[in-house]
Amino acid sequence: MAKIGIIGAMNSEVVNFCKELGAEKTKIEGIYKAEAFGHEVYISESGIGKVNAAISAQRLVDIFEVEYLINSGVAGCLTKELSTCDAVIAKELTYHDFNPLDILDRNPPYTSRFKADEKLVKIAENACEELISGGEKFKYITGNIVSGDCFINDGAKAKQLREDFGAFCTEMEGAAIAHVATVNKIPFAVIRTASDFADENADISFEEVEKIAAKRASFIVSKMLESI
Repeated sequence: MAKIGIIGAMNSEVVNFCKELGAEKTKIEGIYKAEAFGHEVYISESGIGKVNAAISAQRLVDIFEVEYLINSGVAGCLTKELSTCDAVIAKELTYHDFNPLDILDRNPPYTSRFKADEKLVKIAENACEELISGGEKFKYITGNIVSGDCFINDGAKAKQLREDFGAFCTEMEGAAIAHVATVNKIPFAVIRTASDFADENADISFEEVEKIAAKRASFIVSKMLESI
């Protein structure tokens, strides 16, 4: 049996886990516990942004002693290779709003790029393949994700992030969770589904597809739990 922490920023990103796994409240507000697939699963609704995400991740480590951290949720897509509700499995994450970024390379944690656990990445890829072969109509890419404390709704900024970081999507929590996992030497994975294209239509499209995209991300992670 493993202890697995799952973090989503918004209620829409965790409600499916809680419902499907029969999770119950813990003594910590916003954190729920379930037993599934032979594991203890702790589901945390962190709140939006890097600080909230880091607090949530460290609580899961310190209080519940999780052995894995998985971040699931929606993101702004930075490539036309994908459509809304398609998935990005993080290979590596970094911050796009930390300047100059190389401060992190010269000071703790001595890296500005946080590499996801290869085994968890493979499990996520296999989960996507299984869902697709079972009839789910979506695509996925394994690649870089960037995080920052801003909602991107500017096409020029989205283009810059794609070019500067080689990122496939942008969101507001993943790199902070990856940072905490790296410092604590805990394997982590980040799975995001596209809710918009981080352009001038992002506010409109986000509202329309947020729930569908979040549900797909939760499906992928639920499939992962069977293989960890």
